[in-house]
Amino acid sequence: MPHVIDVLTAGPWVLVLVLIVAGLDAILPFMPSESTVVAAGVVAAATGRPNLGLLIAAAALGAYAGDLLSYRIGRRSNRAVAARTARGRRAQLVHDWVHRMLHGRGGLIIVSARYVPGGRSTTAFSAGVVGYPLTRFHCYTGLGVLIWAVQAALLGYLGGAVFADRPLLGLALGCVGALALSGLVVAVYRLDRPSPVQRQARIVPSPRS
Repeated sequence: MPHVIDVLTAGPWVLVLVLIVAGLDAILPFMPSESTVVAAGVVAAATGRPNLGLLIAAAALGAYAGDLLSYRIGRRSNRAVAARTARGRRAQLVHDWVHRMLHGRGGLIIVSARYVPGGRSTTAFSAGVVGYPLTRFHCYTGLGVLIWAVQAALLGYLGGAVFADRPLLGLALGCVGALALSGLVVAVYRLDRPSPVQRQARIVPSPRS
């Protein structure tokens, strides 16, 4: 087993894999981007390869490219989404709510949504659909992917360092830490603002008797 790990980490293949998986996760939400980075961090602690700085850079670059691609797809889908929202009041309410949320608190949402299952791809795509400014999207996405990559890589590295002789336990520790952080963000989101339909219900006055 150690020989296999040495072979896999001797070249740049781990970094290439991390970059590809982190990028595809923005389009295919089932891709295990975070667990891949955590696993590579565990291996880095055990063997010294891949270099931790290069691991963070590969994860951040892949995630950045994937988010930008999802944003571009959203921009190209703008007309189709507009046509669909024009046919239904509920769809228009959702679109308007997303527009207000992103244009009002876009930075916080773009940075933190990647810790919510499916939140990263949905947010990047929605930002493109509602016309969120590209310059600001670049800035907040860059900050978000850097924080995410550092967090995932360090969780894996810490797990690998604590359980140096038991890499599977190190991987489990890193993944539990990542899940705990995601759970915290999900809890905060649930305590946040109501749904667009609920907000609309508050705005529409009740009929007089």
